[in-house]
Amino acid sequence: MSRLSLSLRLLGFFSLVGLSVVEVESADDSRLQSAPPQHVDVDPATGSSAAVVVGAVGLVHTSQLFPFDAQGQVIAAGNPAEQFDGLLGRLERLISRSAKGWDKVVKLNICVADNSAAESVRSVLGKKFSGPEKPATSFVVGKLARPGASVAVDAVIIDETGSNDAVKRWKAEPPLSGTLNGSDAARLPPGRRVYISGQAEASKDAAEATRLTLESLKRTLTHLDLTLDHVVQIKSFLGPISAIGDAEREIVKFFGAAPTPPLVFVEWSSSLPIEIELIAWGGPTPSNVESAVEYVTPPGMTASPVFCRVTRVNAPETIYISGLYGTTPMNGAEETREIFGTLEKILDKTGSDFRHLAKATYYVSTEEASTKLNEIRPSYYDPKRPPAASKAIVAGTGKAGRTITLDMIAVRKRIPPD
Repeated sequence: MSRLSLSLRLLGFFSLVGLSVVEVESADDSRLQSAPPQHVDVDPATGSSAAVVVGAVGLVHTSQLFPFDAQGQVIAAGNPAEQFDGLLGRLERLISRSAKGWDKVVKLNICVADNSAAESVRSVLGKKFSGPEKPATSFVVGKLARPGASVAVDAVIIDETGSNDAVKRWKAEPPLSGTLNGSDAARLPPGRRVYISGQAEASKDAAEATRLTLESLKRTLTHLDLTLDHVVQIKSFLGPISAIGDAEREIVKFFGAAPTPPLVFVEWSSSLPIEIELIAWGGPTPSNVESAVEYVTPPGMTASPVFCRVTRVNAPETIYISGLYGTTPMNGAEETREIFGTLEKILDKTGSDFRHLAKATYYVSTEEASTKLNEIRPSYYDPKRPPAASKAIVAGTGKAGRTITLDMIAVRKRIPPD
């Protein structure tokens, strides 16, 4: 990647004349690739960091893993701590293929059956990640896709293999994913990262809704000059979760002979059976880009001041932010304001701001929280630069008395000097 530099003086000029320009300063890719991840506000009790910043490196996204034994049976039914400990053993098989150790785990997305299971998982994380390198984490509560499971997890891991030229999907041996032809993990090479907001097509039938939504997502990829081969992970919000078989079959059929990308499912409550979002590789970053993040509205879709249909990230560094909570229980308005106040502080610590958000996931457990989030977030976002986003009404947020949580992906607005 070539050096890009927009001086503060030039930025000031463009701001005065009303043009929208995003600051992108350059740094050697070699320095960004070799720099260790930055862990912000680590919490020993929960084994997590408020944020983790990674450089211009490849990243591995896994499928959603469940606490199965070698025969595919759920282990330790009713014991979320023991189940999660077993899950970490399964995850280690994927880590060992891509990285040298647990310190290369950037993000853990954890689904649990209830809030008490989340507390059990946090205690396990506190013991597992006892060193200074702790991942960002997020939690959501709902029925899990596999009977008997109290916890499931997918992960983002730094790729240390040095393979940077294409998306690669693979299965572990023996496979960890229960999906026919589904990948256990996929590599997102350095370069452009593309986040496509959740899309949903109207149908009361889960299979038909899945197929129609995938067709819509494919049109979005085509607009971006991408194909299904660029897809790194598919995340679906599904209700009821018992329809997962229909959704999985349609996804596998849609990808044909090609390995299906890693799949993640979260139960939601909606009049629509499914909403699907994608992470994709956008190819090498062009040398002439001027924006850290591009905000794209594909043809036939309308722009929104609170979420973008697609964000295309050009900045080399990525900031993964843990799921955030407010301190005021059962009050969607206060929780939302407190969360955004915390988010602002984390963004400042990591060299970012609200104009450099790439992807948001909002989990709300009450209609009041959903309404207040819609009312309040416009006061924080630039209406021309909101993140790609998905919002799901769910059974719980992973913390008792809290009706909303969000986790975020952002980029630095500039590369700090040596």
